[in-house]
Amino acid sequence: MSFRLLFLYLLTGIAATAQQQYSTADLKNGKFKDDSSYIYSLPFETGKKVFLAQGYESMFSHKSSKALDFKVKTGTKVCAARSGIVVAARKDSDRRGLKQENLSDGNYIFIRHDDASVAQYWHFRKDGVLVKVGDSVTTGQLIGFSGNTGYSAFPHLHFEVRGFDAGGNETDLPTRFYTQRGVIYLQPGKFYRTRR
Repeated sequence: MSFRLLFLYLLTGIAATAQQQYSTADLKNGKFKDDSSYIYSLPFETGKKVFLAQGYESMFSHKSSKALDFKVKTGTKVCAARSGIVVAARKDSDRRGLKQENLSDGNYIFIRHDDASVAQYWHFRKDGVLVKVGDSVTTGQLIGFSGNTGYSAFPHLHFEVRGFDAGGNETDLPTRFYTQRGVIYLQPGKFYRTRR
């Protein structure tokens, strides 16, 4: 089953709240008006300094997605960026690479939030996933340890949130975060420190 189909299967029958859509350029430049989108915590323990290696719609592997890649060492504690229910998880892979078949090799956790959006956390180390399907998690709770599995060139945490646009179409949702710099949309090539 493809991850898109898995996502649709998990959300069947759930009414999602649509989010206002902004272009990537608007998000980077702060050119938007009233932003009522959810504010996430960085998915790491409080005070952790992390480097954002890849951002929205970047040329390497995020060409058409609003996903974030945090460069962190294998074994870094990964925490829930928002409370929810675990709807999918995998922890048994030790494979990685940059071939098409490696897309299905990653260890992951998917957490559904109360507005039916789903956060996807990818590339956990083998046996580094600490939660299981059906578990309730709270913001800041330890959920696993980062790794380098799946479609991956270096140890990192891939984070993205999927939901629906105003037309009811499945889409990536841009995410803003609490950081020590305030509430912001993150930009690649910069360091950020977790604040709750």
